Amino acid sequence: MTYTIRTTAQIVGAVMLVALVAGCSSMGGSQLENTVYDTHRRVASLDKGLQGSVNKLNETAAQLSARVDASDQQGRITQSTVEENQMKLAAIEQKIDALTARLYRHLGLSLAPRPPGTPEAPSGAPEVNIEQEDVQIVPRPGTPTPPGPAPSRPEPSPMEPMPPVSEMPAPPEEPPRTAASAEADYLQAQTSYTSHDFDTALQQFDAFLRRYPNAEDCPNAQFWKAKCLQSTEKYEDAIVEFEKLRAKYPTSNKVPYAMHQQAVCHARVGQTQRAVQLLQDVVKDYPMTPPADQAKSDLQKLQGS
Repeated sequence: MTYTIRTTAQIVGAVMLVALVAGCSSMGGSQLENTVYDTHRRVASLDKGLQGSVNKLNETAAQLSARVDASDQQGRITQSTVEENQMKLAAIEQKIDALTARLYRHLGLSLAPRPPGTPEAPSGAPEVNIEQEDVQIVPRPGTPTPPGPAPSRPEPSPMEPMPPVSEMPAPPEEPPRTAASAEADYLQAQTSYTSHDFDTALQQFDAFLRRYPNAEDCPNAQFWKAKCLQSTEKYEDAIVEFEKLRAKYPTSNKVPYAMHQQAVCHARVGQTQRAVQLLQDVVKDYPMTPPADQAKSDLQKLQGS
């Protein structure tokens, strides 16, 4: 753009000079020189003024471009935070619904009105007490009790053999693996971490990864699992877990954060060169992220500059 403006000014000066020479051939030498000098001075002044404006416009454009890039990056970070908060709220709502259902069952209430056409239970009919570990039949109030003593279960003799395996109670079934249960388990693990119960959080994040290997929160769970180890000063184990995140979830937005924290762990165990290399990779590969800004500061400390 600067080159174009200078060329135009020079062309204008040359044209004016030719016109003056052609039109003023009859003038004296001194008058012609003065006219040429004055024209050249004006062209040079015009060129200088335009150059300053062009430089200022270029500088303004560069500043605006940097602001747009920064705003775009901040927008992506904000969107990621909003999405994670929405998932936490959904998990909280799920837990509230479950607690409400238990409370209604405990009080003998119904969460929804009886559908039209459903017959009422006859008076004196037994009801199921679902609060007991084993389902039992409990008579309704007002039901007459049969005369005579209640039958009692005979006590087994000391030498009575154990019941066969086929009659042993079955182990409790594992709860279904749903999106709602995954969110609830992830939220529970995060609650343990924010309470600084790192050992419990480590177990919960590890169980989450094994139980929900394809869940959306797996990259986050892997990151916080490594952070639990880092928080308990198990730096070498944390390095392994941070490396797993980079290998298994290379497109996750947690990767630059994991690289930075992995570099911190390397520095804590004396592997300074490896830490410097990781920090340089963060700055080079993820220049517009918060970990890159922190990595620049940490590089200055490690390199002593």
